[in-house]
Amino acid sequence: MKKRKNKISAAEREAGINEVVRDWLLRTEPQEESMIGNFSKTVTFKELAQRMREGEEFYEILDCTESVQREYCFKRLSELYSTTYDYWYLMWLHRATPDSEQITIPPSNGRIKLITRIID
Repeated sequence: MKKRKNKISAAEREAGINEVVRDWLLRTEPQEESMIGNFSKTVTFKELAQRMREGEEFYEILDCTESVQREYCFKRLSELYSTTYDYWYLMWLHRATPDSEQITIPPSNGRIKLITRIID
């Protein structure tokens, strides 16, 4: 798993989770403007995290078509929620379901990985 970044302050976290994902993406990655397309203008990081935990597909939530934009968003989610990038990647890859508290990842090296949900 990738290392976690330095922790952010509570105020920065609060502001970050309530920020609209598109606004953040264009502010921090201006080169993405030409590829932003129909990317949602209203979804916040908090809503994105919640909907992903409920099993919705990342690309459908944000109307996103670029994998690099997904990567940027997962990195930001990992900062905001003090997780790893892999937490969000594996949740997306194996789709969380509303009724599960943990997502079981099939072993690739003989080990079972569990991802526990983040409780806000």
